[in-house]
Amino acid sequence: MSILQNFRLDVQLVFEVHRKQNKIHIESLLTCFNWSQFLYCLFERVFIMILKCSKFQFFVLQFYCQIIRKQIICLLCRIIQGFLQKVEIEFVFVMEFPQKIKIKIEMSQKGKKCIKLSSSIEEEKKSDSISKQIKKQKKKNNNVGIVENKKKVKTQVIKRQDAWKHLETVVDLLIQSDPKNILDSQELSGLIEEFEKSERNSKDTYKEWFDKEYEYQYEETTQLMKPINFKSNLCYLHEFRKRVEYRQYWDIQEIIKDLHKLFGNIYMKCKNKQSYYYLSKVWDDAKPKIRTVIQEFSELIKEEVYNILQMNTEFKVSSTIWPVVPERKDIRTYIEIQDYEPNPNVEPHISQIKEKLSSKKIPVKCKSDCVCFDLSRMGTFNYSDIKWDSECPNRSNRIECREHEGTDKPCLNMQIQLKQYLINRINFGDNADVEETLCWGIDVYTRNVIINILPLNYVEVQKNQFIEKLILAINRPNDKERGYDMGLACDYIIRESRMVSSYYNKDDRKMAKSIKRVIKLDGGGFRIHTKGCGLVCVNKFGIKTNSLIIPYLGEIYQPWRWYEKQDFIKKQMKEHNKKDILPDFYNIMLDRHLDDYDGIDILFVDPINKGNFSSRLSHSCNPNCGTVTTVSNGSYVIGMYAMRDIQYGEELTFDYCSFTESKQEQLQALCLCGSENCKKYYLGLSNQREYNAILDRNHCFIKRNSILLNSCLDNYKIDQILLNKYKIGSSLLTDCPFWLKCWICQSLGFIDQEYKIYKAELDTKFIFNEETEKWNQFTAQQHSEERIQNLIFTLDKIKFFLKQSDTVEPPLSKISNEDLIINFWGMNNESLLSNELYQLFQKHGLKKLMELIVLIQDKRHLYEIQEQLLLTRLLFLVLSHLLLQQKQSFYYEGLSLILQMMAFTYTYFKQTEYKGFQSPPIDDLEWGKVGLIKKKGKAEGKTYSSLFVWGQLVGWYKQTVATPQLSLCVDRRGTLLYPQISSFDINIEKQVQSQQEKNKTDFIYKYLEKRFNISVGEMSYKTNQKYFGTIFFEYVFSQELGSQFLDRVLVYDKKDFNIKFKQFLKYEKLKFNHSSEQIYKLIDHFKNLVQVPKQRSNRKKIEDIKSEDRQQEDELLFKKECLITQEI
Repeated sequence: MSILQNFRLDVQLVFEVHRKQNKIHIESLLTCFNWSQFLYCLFERVFIMILKCSKFQFFVLQFYCQIIRKQIICLLCRIIQGFLQKVEIEFVFVMEFPQKIKIKIEMSQKGKKCIKLSSSIEEEKKSDSISKQIKKQKKKNNNVGIVENKKKVKTQVIKRQDAWKHLETVVDLLIQSDPKNILDSQELSGLIEEFEKSERNSKDTYKEWFDKEYEYQYEETTQLMKPINFKSNLCYLHEFRKRVEYRQYWDIQEIIKDLHKLFGNIYMKCKNKQSYYYLSKVWDDAKPKIRTVIQEFSELIKEEVYNILQMNTEFKVSSTIWPVVPERKDIRTYIEIQDYEPNPNVEPHISQIKEKLSSKKIPVKCKSDCVCFDLSRMGTFNYSDIKWDSECPNRSNRIECREHEGTDKPCLNMQIQLKQYLINRINFGDNADVEETLCWGIDVYTRNVIINILPLNYVEVQKNQFIEKLILAINRPNDKERGYDMGLACDYIIRESRMVSSYYNKDDRKMAKSIKRVIKLDGGGFRIHTKGCGLVCVNKFGIKTNSLIIPYLGEIYQPWRWYEKQDFIKKQMKEHNKKDILPDFYNIMLDRHLDDYDGIDILFVDPINKGNFSSRLSHSCNPNCGTVTTVSNGSYVIGMYAMRDIQYGEELTFDYCSFTESKQEQLQALCLCGSENCKKYYLGLSNQREYNAILDRNHCFIKRNSILLNSCLDNYKIDQILLNKYKIGSSLLTDCPFWLKCWICQSLGFIDQEYKIYKAELDTKFIFNEETEKWNQFTAQQHSEERIQNLIFTLDKIKFFLKQSDTVEPPLSKISNEDLIINFWGMNNESLLSNELYQLFQKHGLKKLMELIVLIQDKRHLYEIQEQLLLTRLLFLVLSHLLLQQKQSFYYEGLSLILQMMAFTYTYFKQTEYKGFQSPPIDDLEWGKVGLIKKKGKAEGKTYSSLFVWGQLVGWYKQTVATPQLSLCVDRRGTLLYPQISSFDINIEKQVQSQQEKNKTDFIYKYLEKRFNISVGEMSYKTNQKYFGTIFFEYVFSQELGSQFLDRVLVYDKKDFNIKFKQFLKYEKLKFNHSSEQIYKLIDHFKNLVQVPKQRSNRKKIEDIKSEDRQQEDELLFKKECLITQEI
């Protein structure tokens, strides 16, 4: 049986199943690629079903496919159109990409007019108005709507008449007034045999058709006065109709002018007076009607322009004052330098930066016929592989040449070391290559407005090419102060296009005129915004591809110092109420090469105060320049190169490739490049929720702390394979203690795992082919590199802190059993049992529980330290059970569960008390240069606290937190630290809403409320205790306890103590290998309060317990898989 027959049976079978439900639901897996045959059979079957059963009001057809082709849209339209000839229906066609197609067809009543379909989506777009294209929704009289599943935008539907459709009435009126069709005929002879003179005097009517003051000459052959040198490219009525259809008209004057040209051209073809009299009658009959239509058009076109200007306003640069022309005093100045300048410019930081800038990569000796002597042969830069596609081995490896065999020709791959930079006009006047000057640009909003108002006879490519030329005209030379005026830019194009061998052509002139016409109606959609001071090519011959512009120089920072500066800027912005303003930035990262012997590393170059004219280059999503980190004379330098030919007058730009973790910052970073592939923002958004979801699952806060503690305890080994894979070498690992290297390896292990998971998730989202495979790999690799960068930044901060503190001690260590006993039983005010619990029970009159604490306090001295801890955990378990036996006047249920958790918490650790310090002050920061306030910032250093190392290591994946120790204090509540006992000492009746609001971020609160439905008051973690540890951390840290540990020990049972005690016995054996006799001996102290189960004679070994656990886990996993299979 063929695949198509299978589909037919599938359709028929499902129809029979749902016959009684007044609806048909069809789901099929499409594995056949013969689209037309499959769809024809499918629709034929469906429509036969509809015809047989008139009770159906609608049905839904839904199927999934592995490959979606673009031709499927037009194909479906044609097939449905064919069937619509058999049955009168009204329907809406919706396609969702990339894997799901859903079609909803609604039946209409018999006799209702059938709606015709457009067989081509392109034709449909041409026939509809622009406002309809953006406001398309499901309407009664709309036929086809295509909705992309990736992004659905709700738009308000405005019922109105289309302006250009209305203007076509002019053509219809002229046709009605012209029965002889004189307006569309090439030859007028023979069309008009006789025509009586009109009663009105049409002697001078022809003068209306000629706008200019022409000289007239009498033609004896026609006996008519005709103008001399009259020219017009509008000869026939159908040409006027095409201009209307192409939406070339935006003002009534242009329409009247073209009608005059049309009648003037016909008049010039008249061979006798009869033809002229007929033409005059056509004009006189149609003119009053046309005037009315044109007046109505003028109102409609205003509405059309208004609707165009409402599109994509989210990408419009909002400004209360426009135009903004920067004054010379407001333009950033810089101190010109010839090499990188370290910050802070003192030892040992100078030596550290020089060491990171040095490279052991050595250039090879080039041959005499190497391509490095010719810029045109040197090859282009490959952004995906981050190298030059050049036959020169040094150029390909991003190293400058040094030696050549048997030739003295100048090498063009030695431009940095020979200082062959482009010449700035500021220093060398008219012999310069580039000039620092005001530059202007348009946002995505303005670009879309221009695209939408240009005539439809121009294809997308022509429109994009025109906008590129328009941007060149906006930044035209000798008129920089008025670059904000779109009208002047259009005038420049119109004027230049009439010159011989001009860069602009006739089509550019027509499109520029269209813009000028719309500007007269409303110029708000054509705003040009300043980019500030940019860099423009002033060399008449332009700049050739592969030319070195200049090295990107500035102050150079190590990551710890760079983020100190960023934190300081944010702090000052907050103090001056400027936190919502996006500051200007000019920094760029200098990355060591992956193939460098000493491995990768990162430095920051910031030319805001000191640098050269390379910092003037603006951003573009389609740049003509790019930065390449190059090794020159054994040292790393960022070179700015021309990536394509740059013509005279063109602005030099490059892609910032900058990212932010703040959505608010991204929304302020609207791009002004105006290019075809503009990304809307010059700041990308990193740390997307979709990507961080993997981190939240596999590398959560507790997991990160578990990795850190294991690294501090030397429980891991250094994984040299991972270090080599990610090129982590001596440049990063120098001065790293062993525990820090172990932590690096574990973090790299997560990054490696995350890459594989993310790549697999991307593969399942999109249709698999070679193109999507490459894109998914690139996307996953990009995020992985972002993680590596954050790891490098964190490592640099930690190394700086340890050097300043003069220690290599790890931030965490396990607390000793002796210290733990003191924390539980000590007589100080902070002890848990002898102070906090005892006082709570005393306050609420729980004498039995108070006596039990005193009893254990007296008896514990009879045992060793290990047994004292075991006895304490037993006490927690018993107290937890006794609290549930009767209602109390405090949050006893919550306290009971916390004590039960403490009974199964075995691992406690403490932080290292580092010595805090203050870093060197940040000075010479002029706020006017970063777009803030007009004054210098005060010199101030960053204060580092004792908790900085711990907070930074667990939050290594983000660098936007200025004080990671504060984030740590918040995140560890409930995850690493139990709440204070006094938190439960609140009367239930006094619970208020504000307390619930404060608890929303509390881990313990969420757990008690969500799992056990236990309400508690506000949790307090204000305590001076020096130890950390919870059952949740235990679950992650102690892998030997198994994956079912939490579910088994957190049993909320008010009556049966045996269930809890059995689990207690089991996990004490697993964790500490305690014997049953040892535990039963200690439980005797509680036999008067709880019913202790009898000791069994058979003893299970630890291996048997683990084996049973594994078997139960396998059974649970198998049941889950079965449930998932049934759901599928």
